[in-house]
Amino acid sequence: MLRIFKDPEGIWRASKEELEHLEHRGCSWIARLRQARSVMPEEILHRNREQGIQFISCEHTKYPKRLQNIASKPYGLFYKGILPKEDRKTVAVVGARMCTRQGKERAEYLAKKITQAGGQIVSGAAYGIDGAAQWAALENQGLSFGVLGCGADRVYPSGNEKLITRLAEEGGVLSEFPPGTKPMRHHFPMRNRIISGLADIVVVVEARKKSGSLITADFAAEQGKQVFAVPGRPEDELSEGCNELIAQGAGVLLSAEDFIKINFPDYKEEKEKLSEDVLLAPAEKLVYSSLGLQSKSLWELEAATSLSLSGLSESLLSLELKGFIEEKERGYYRRRR
Repeated sequence: MLRIFKDPEGIWRASKEELEHLEHRGCSWIARLRQARSVMPEEILHRNREQGIQFISCEHTKYPKRLQNIASKPYGLFYKGILPKEDRKTVAVVGARMCTRQGKERAEYLAKKITQAGGQIVSGAAYGIDGAAQWAALENQGLSFGVLGCGADRVYPSGNEKLITRLAEEGGVLSEFPPGTKPMRHHFPMRNRIISGLADIVVVVEARKKSGSLITADFAAEQGKQVFAVPGRPEDELSEGCNELIAQGAGVLLSAEDFIKINFPDYKEEKEKLSEDVLLAPAEKLVYSSLGLQSKSLWELEAATSLSLSGLSESLLSLELKGFIEEKERGYYRRRR
């Protein structure tokens, strides 16, 4: 219809006879157009603005430049908040919804390092790896953008309402689907091409062999974007997709620090050290030295330190109060410095 009528206004003003002619020729969008023309554009615009939704077409100068260069780019985007910054390197961090605790922590730590290096995160605002990376970016005062498989006025998945609300307030929530569009299965592969299209680099943290994250990686490869994957043991189901990507030529992501050195070469990280004027008791030093950036359980620490459970608990509480460690989830601890 755009090829025939040249622009949206031309479609909107098409005559009844022109539309009937196209309908007889098999154009399946005529019914949708008639339905749309029952409401005035000004009314739609006013309703969207009341909900904080803006629209930008691919003809606009501020339309994301990264998307201009991909095949089947969205004609336009509905969005809340802001659009991704053109001058910042953008990394899509994607992965399994039903992820492992280690995978979630890797995504969080990677997103933290990317935002500290000046990058921005884009993902699907889904459960698991996507949401973990986006939360971490926001928690570290970074920019993050969620691409939805429904209208920008909807919250999907519903359990991520707080994340999606915060993305709209501190970053952006984007969709090519008009407000009111319900989440449909076939929408998500479509939105994946936008996630990869907005990114300079796509990182897959955990993925099964048949995973939506692999669709995003495939789009990225077609679009000429870099793809990285976190390797895992061959027998782990959530590593099968990542290992397959690596076998096909994706970059191997072994550590967030190495990733930052390669992709953010101008970033000079300030090494965090224990302050010399903060004195730790011997038991606290023992516990702290047993921890890393990956969480350990209370029972793992008890075995590693040989401290009594009460002595270990006392040291953990003291370290937490001093800001050296954090309890990521009940009974699991990791370093903060």
